[in-house]
Amino acid sequence: MLLRRLAAGVIDVILMSTMALSPLFLAGAFLPGYMDAPAGQPPTLLMGATLLWMIVVLLWYFPGFESCRLMATPGKLLMRLKVVQASGRKLEFTQALYRMVFGPLVLWFLPLYRERMSGGAKVIDRRG
Repeated sequence: MLLRRLAAGVIDVILMSTMALSPLFLAGAFLPGYMDAPAGQPPTLLMGATLLWMIVVLLWYFPGFESCRLMATPGKLLMRLKVVQASGRKLEFTQALYRMVFGPLVLWFLPLYRERMSGGAKVIDRRG
């Protein structure tokens, strides 16, 4: 299961990075004049829009997929995994967001808070 989780993570990082960075590269290639602000000037509107897009993708990728009815990111779906609460129900968006943002930090330091705030979220095999 550990290898499948690692593979799912690699797939998800590739997909998330592609989604987040594509507008930046496309705008830089096709609209370079709008992506270049002179030194000392505020960023252009297109620069701000691409930055906002990257933030939205980075903050919503994992919680959005893990709290939907599929209960998994695309990488977890490919590896036949899903994320559930301790009761087996799907995560709420706030629980999935907490799991993404604070999960790695509190895994070792405050496991009790992680359990309480994320609904005891765990990754299980989709087949059973």
